[in-house]
This record gives sequence, C-alpha cells and structure tokens, in this order.
Amino acid sequence: MSTYSQENGFDQSTRSFWEIGQFQRTVKRMENGHKLSNELILLIQERSDIEKKYAKSLKHWSKRWNELIEKGAEYGTTKSAWKAVLTEADRKAELHAEIDQKLNADIMTSIKNWQKESYHKKMMSGFKETFETDEGFKKAQKPWAKFYTKAQTAKKAYHSAVKAEKTATLQETSANGDSAISPDQVKKLHDKVEKCRQESMKTKDKYEKALDDITTYNPRYMEDMKGQFDRTQSFESHRLEFFKETLLSMQRVLDLSVNPSFAQVYVDFHNSLQNADADKDLKWWKNNNGTGMSMNWPVFEEYTDEMHAISSKKSKGNIGGSGGENVAIHTYRSTSEYSNQDYDQGLGDRSNQEASHTPFDDDDDEDDGGVGKKDGVEVRALYDYVGVEADELSFKSGVVFLKLEDEDEQGWCRGKVGDVEGLYPANYVEDL
Repeated sequence: MSTYSQENGFDQSTRSFWEIGQFQRTVKRMENGHKLSNELILLIQERSDIEKKYAKSLKHWSKRWNELIEKGAEYGTTKSAWKAVLTEADRKAELHAEIDQKLNADIMTSIKNWQKESYHKKMMSGFKETFETDEGFKKAQKPWAKFYTKAQTAKKAYHSAVKAEKTATLQETSANGDSAISPDQVKKLHDKVEKCRQESMKTKDKYEKALDDITTYNPRYMEDMKGQFDRTQSFESHRLEFFKETLLSMQRVLDLSVNPSFAQVYVDFHNSLQNADADKDLKWWKNNNGTGMSMNWPVFEEYTDEMHAISSKKSKGNIGGSGGENVAIHTYRSTSEYSNQDYDQGLGDRSNQEASHTPFDDDDDEDDGGVGKKDGVEVRALYDYVGVEADELSFKSGVVFLKLEDEDEQGWCRGKVGDVEGLYPANYVEDL
C-alpha cells in the first residue's frame, strides 16, 4: 500500500501550490518538523521507559527466586541449573538497562541537538526558519498576486458587460415584436444594446490585457517561487535523512540478535544447564544423607568411673576406658545440617574436607598410594569441562595436565592446568 494516500491529507482536490497563499502548506511542513522531532523523542522515551522497567522487573524476579531457591529443597548441580536461569535474567537485565541508557544518552540527545541546530525560536513566538520562509514566499508571490487580482477584476467586469449586453439585446428583440411599445422606446432599447456592446468590447480588451500581463510575468513568478520552495525542500530533505538515520540508530540499539554479549548469555546459559549431573547429585546425597554416611555403630564399652572420665575428658578430650584405653569422641552431623548451603560450600572448598571416622576406621596414617601434592601424575582430559565454581578447573578434551590429589569421596580430584590449581571431576580424565 502506498504511503502517499489520502490519509496523509494530500489528494487531487488539493488547491495548487501556485495559487495565492497555498504555499502555507509548505511553511507548515517546516514548522511540523520541530513538532515531529518532539514526537519522536516521546516515542523513544516511552520505549526507553519500557526497557528500564523490564530490566528492573527481571532483577526483582531474579532476586526473589534466588531467595526461594536458597531456602528450597533443591540441591547440587541441579540447584546450580536453577540458578543459571536467574543468571540469564540478571545478564539480560543488564543488556536492557544498557538499551535504556543508550536510547537516552545517545539517540534522544542527538535529536535535541538537531532541534537546536535546525530551529531557532523567535522572541515572541514561532521559529526564525518558518518566519523567513513565509516572508520569502510572500515576497515572491506579491507582484504576481497584483497581476492576478487585476486579471480577476477585469474578468468580472467583462462577464458583467457581456451579461448586460445579452439582456439588452433580448429586451430589444421583444420590443420589436410588440406593437404596444412606441418607436421611441424601441430606439432607446437599441441605443442601450449598442452601449452595452461597446462596454463589452472595452472590458474584453482590458481583460485580455490583464491576462497578457500575468502570462508574461508567470515565468518570473515561477522562478521566484521555485527558489523559495527548493530551499524548503533542502531543509526537509535534511530532516527526513536525519530521522531515517536516527531510526536506524534506534534499530541498532534495540537489535540484541547482533550483540555478542547477548549471544554469550545463552551460550553460558546452555553450558550451565548441561553441567547439571544427576549421578553427581545422587552420589553427594548418598554420601551426605544416605547409605554412604559414616556411623558410630554401638560397641561394647566398659564401665568408666565418672570422676576419672571427667578428669580424663578435661585433660585429653577422650573418655578413658578400663585398663587405660581411651575411646575417641566422634561428632556426626544430623541430616538437616547437610543443607544446600553446605553442599555449595563443599563444592567451593573440597580440599578442606576431612573424612569421617568410625570405630572401625584404621588408625594407620600411612600413605595408601595417593598422589603427592608436589609430584603429581599426568592425566589427559576425555571431555571438555567448564568450571562451575570458582575453585574448579576448566579444560578442553585432549589437554594433558597434572593430577595432584586422588579422587575424594565425592568423585573430585585436585589438579593443575598451567599455573592454575583447582578441582575437576575424576571421570573426565584418564591417567597416562
């Protein structure tokens, strides 16, 4: 559909630009440029507000759900996957806040600057540019308007004379056929016809002369008016091109599909979700809340004198048994202590975990063949791995690095990639 429809106020019935005063539409167009720039600023401001509110809503939503997830029942890497959804919202909120900032600082500022450069307010009202354009058109049209008025006056006089002549001729014809009218009256009617005929010829000459004058002046008139019109066209061309470039700038700000940061949000989002490991979570639950937990199974304990026990406990922190034997006191966590917070901290600081002891543990502290921290054993990565926690290593499949400590009860090893030490899943590598 054409954008130049009657909806825009232009159609074939519109009076010609060349008629007296019809240049005002062009002057009004120039004035409308300032109004349109204000409307464009308002349009962008409202979109900017939407972006700002959206970013704020995402942040609020993320914060609320982060608190709910922290207090909720989810745990492990699946809990991290839940939080990855919130991370996406936080990062996307930052991008939309950036859109809000750019629309305000860049786009709207450029429009306001263009307004100041293109339109200069007069002391009383209006703009210097529209006033000068209006005066220029009036000056160009004034001489032609005089010729036009003269021609219109001559035309009116000629048409009146012709009408009077025809009326007199009709009266004379009627009188000639009426015997009741005297010859003197017929003669008077005849004289009137002659007088009207002469007046018609006289006014016709004036009319034709006025038309000759205006026709002769038309080229000069058209040249002067065209000069003024071309200046308004140049002004409007500048406005239209500026508006086009402004809207293109707005499009570039709004188009997140070409923003590398936007694409990276969803790459990281996908990777975080892929790191959710059901086996890993089940193993953690088993070791911390299930059958993998240590247990202080009941054993036979000899009666211990109460005073001796108190004395021994104060001095050694142990309860003495008969014959000088001491039974170690073990502290075990309740199931409620293994909250999600403990799990997260465990993932973040696995190197500080201590194995639980039971009365059946071997007291022997000899090396069981594990890897020494200083020596290390070379291993090769079987898969790509991106660390989720700050203390986890990241590596690509095929990379060779050092294993510093063997697998712990949660399935993690400590290693060193380059100069970076950290934890990694034991089943992601093979020994060389």
